[in-house]
Amino acid sequence: MSDSTIRPANEMDIAAMAALWHEKMTVQQQSDRRFRLSATGQAEWSVAAADWLKDPCCTVLVADRDHEIVGYIIGRIEDGPPGMRPARIGSVIDLAVGLHSYQSGLGRRLLEPLREWFACQGITAFVARVPRRQPVDQAFWRAMGATELTDVLWMNL
Repeated sequence: MSDSTIRPANEMDIAAMAALWHEKMTVQQQSDRRFRLSATGQAEWSVAAADWLKDPCCTVLVADRDHEIVGYIIGRIEDGPPGMRPARIGSVIDLAVGLHSYQSGLGRRLLEPLREWFACQGITAFVARVPRRQPVDQAFWRAMGATELTDVLWMNL
């Protein structure tokens, strides 16, 4: 298999990205019942992805191997907490790599141009919301140098 090319996503990539998202979320909900896919989840995600492609505060990158999307990363610029610095931060909305298209270092290869994009926008820090019960995801971000900032707590009403 050849190496993948990292490039900006386009509307033609959304269906393949949504399939990767669905695959990732199917696994995620198996380890944590609080993640529940809706019957129309993939279509809903596709609508959001189309909006991200148009949003100047977002960038969407895909890993394309032989005309097949095998991974993606989505970043967005957000306001930091009021009264705190930096005033604007980057946020990794999502990162997915196909479970059946393993390529060593693909997550890192997707992250690098996102970091460059953030830097070009004047962003000096970013956050990634990583599911606590996903040890592979946790290990990836820690290996990239990420450290805990806050805990997000869940409570049913």
